[in-house]
Amino acid sequence: MKDVHDMTDGPRACVQLTLPAQLLPFLPEGLTRFQYLNPDATTEVDGNVVSIGGADDCSVAKRDLLFCLYRQKVYAESLPMRRALIAGVTGT
Repeated sequence: MKDVHDMTDGPRACVQLTLPAQLLPFLPEGLTRFQYLNPDATTEVDGNVVSIGGADDCSVAKRDLLFCLYRQKVYAESLPMRRALIAGVTGT
């Protein structure tokens, strides 16, 4: 499956990341966060490979994308615990 987020025919990707399977479920939300933080960057997804283009600093763009994916993973995995804590405190 090929998914494109603002990828243009302009400059080619400056970095390609092959993501591990455990991060793939968090890719859509992670890319949304990445695009918000890096509006000039372009991303293209092909299976488990993400290409980033249009970034001023490719190593920073790679770091930012991995951070966004990790942050989304932590959020999703801690959500049931946070809901249980809130329910316990509020009595709902």
